[in-house]
Amino acid sequence: MIVHLSSNAFPTARRLLWRRGFTVVELMTAMVVTSMLMIALFSLVGQSSTNYRLSHRKVNTLADTRAFLHFLQNDLSSRISDTRFFYRETSAGFVEFAFTRTRSADEDTSKGDLATTIYYVAVTEDDARHESPKIFRRTLSVEETQKLLAQGEAAPFPTYDANADEPLVYNVVSFMIKPSSRNPLGNWQEWQPNSNQSPERLQLTLDLIDDNTAQRFASKDDWVSLSASADPKQREAIRSFTHNISLTP
Repeated sequence: MIVHLSSNAFPTARRLLWRRGFTVVELMTAMVVTSMLMIALFSLVGQSSTNYRLSHRKVNTLADTRAFLHFLQNDLSSRISDTRFFYRETSAGFVEFAFTRTRSADEDTSKGDLATTIYYVAVTEDDARHESPKIFRRTLSVEETQKLLAQGEAAPFPTYDANADEPLVYNVVSFMIKPSSRNPLGNWQEWQPNSNQSPERLQLTLDLIDDNTAQRFASKDDWVSLSASADPKQREAIRSFTHNISLTP
């Protein structure tokens, strides 16, 4: 008797493998590979998010700095060249300077067109738990300006009050200005406050941080520590700007 066997009587290797399923080793290998891919993906997304936040903060501080420089240059462009340029460095490592200028069209000129403008840095409160250094601007009255002009080189540095003045720039880590003038040979040299001539150029250096980063620094000591720090992790949050401003000789 001849027996005819169906083709299904002997399963192929593919069918055997399908019926057998995956081994534990295969499952573990797949899980490890999947985990590595997910970690790489999350790392890439996280880095992109961090780069976006840093870029956004950099844009904000850049916009603040440009607005401040535009404001300062407008004041300096109307400076009266044959008047004294007040300049001093503070113990906190900041600079203060003042100069006489003509008042602009949007200021009160009923008593005269002269004013003295002071730029300085002071640490003031942001809220009950935080304080930070800020750049302030103060404009003296015509009468106060006339008194300074009458005293000439004997005039003291003009007074100011950070509690009454409005800040122009917030979260200031460093604010330095290096005045310079040309010597008889035409070369640039450091300007001295007791010099008979006025400076012809100001090299301004401004270091700031954004509002979010500033929340980590609560007191004046924290800001001093940040300014003096050489830690790359802390320094990477600081945005530095350098700008040269030409003055009327």
